Amino acid sequence: MTEPQAHHGVTVSDLEAMTAAIGAIGFTAVEGDASEPRNYRNEPGDAIGQMIAPTLGNEIRTWFIENPATGQQLDLVELTAEETRLDRPGEEPAQGDLTIGVATDDPEVAYHAMREAAPGLEWSEAEPAPEEDGLAFTVDSQRYVLTRGEPFAYVHYPRSGFATAWRFFQRVLGYRLKSLSTQGTGDERWALEGGGGRVELVVEQGTPVASPDAGKRYLGSNHFRLLNADLEAIAERVESSGLGTWFFPPNEAGFAQIIGPTGEFIELYDRSAS
Repeated sequence: MTEPQAHHGVTVSDLEAMTAAIGAIGFTAVEGDASEPRNYRNEPGDAIGQMIAPTLGNEIRTWFIENPATGQQLDLVELTAEETRLDRPGEEPAQGDLTIGVATDDPEVAYHAMREAAPGLEWSEAEPAPEEDGLAFTVDSQRYVLTRGEPFAYVHYPRSGFATAWRFFQRVLGYRLKSLSTQGTGDERWALEGGGGRVELVVEQGTPVASPDAGKRYLGSNHFRLLNADLEAIAERVESSGLGTWFFPPNEAGFAQIIGPTGEFIELYDRSAS
């Protein structure tokens, strides 16, 4: 079974409110037809809760919901209040500063439908995003773009950290990075090719960094998925290069989760599984 590539994970402050917001724009299919969120705790008998505790804290609630029309999936993760204040290694933006592009037929109608469904969340005003034929805004401290195009993810980097990220994606994970025109802005943008969908690395000065209170400043605050990985070769290169740490090592089903050297949290599916 082919796994969707447009899978993006995000930390939320209120799982039910954010579920209502994205439900208003067509995200209705829940993983496994679950009737309630999953709870994971750092306690005996909860193997997953104990595994994730060092990264995400002692208790999380998760909700995995998909838009059947576009195939895009959002994996919502709610932390306890104290865990949102965990320090993130380093002060520069990296994968904890992810912009998620959500596909919709009418961005303006979708934006207002989301706000009306979850008025208690903290919303910014929407701004035109002409390069994506859509609208950009922040809700619950997460940047989104509602686009008439395909779903996507921007992974934000400062100039100081990008050389390491470049080596990690190309030499360790084995994907190609293609330079995109910046039209004189002075910023860099790279398309990550071979992962099954649209992921772009954005290198810029002055990338906004989310407040620690928003729970975005630690490894795994956001994540995205890449397909067509050669997990056996990647495992060898991770060991030899020292770039990257397995969060969930490759398993027999061809799935793994890796933490990159500058804070990226990535789901990988082996090429045999995708």
